[in-house]
Amino acid sequence: MFGVATLAILLSSCGGKNHAEELEKQIRNMGGASAELGSVEYTLSKIIAVDHDVFYKIGERKILFSTLSTMKAGVDLSQFCADSVKVNENAGKIDIRLPKAKVLSFHMPAENIKMEYSKTGKLRSDFTVEERNEILKKGEEAILGSAQEIGILKDAEDNVRTIFESLLAGAGFKEINI
Repeated sequence: MFGVATLAILLSSCGGKNHAEELEKQIRNMGGASAELGSVEYTLSKIIAVDHDVFYKIGERKILFSTLSTMKAGVDLSQFCADSVKVNENAGKIDIRLPKAKVLSFHMPAENIKMEYSKTGKLRSDFTVEERNEILKKGEEAILGSAQEIGILKDAEDNVRTIFESLLAGAGFKEINI
């Protein structure tokens, strides 16, 4: 993952007569295999409940899991293209178009998953390991699908914007448009 410290070093090393050209070149070269700039991490708890009562079977079948997971979001600077930076050195102005924020990683470790409740009628079979895994997989997909709704992507974009504004202001730019 591309670190803020590395970004700061790149931006602060710009100087002298070719300040703008050097900065533009360095930002454009930040792309690559490990060019992710994670800017926010959420810890999420979720209850995953399944009520498998069907009209054609006698007896109830229910299960409930509690989970704790982490989701990290930010921008992938490998998606950064050469046309994304415009510098006007005389005016002390820089315009940067950053990639959209996305979920960079998601972890729901097994030790953070607990079966809180399970009830199966006498005429029904217990949930199999495969069924439990499928339930947890659907829960994981639901969490990932809610990234926009819970605000992590907006927070990631806001944080990346703040990071870039701060570093670019420190590099001497007076007008910064991101």
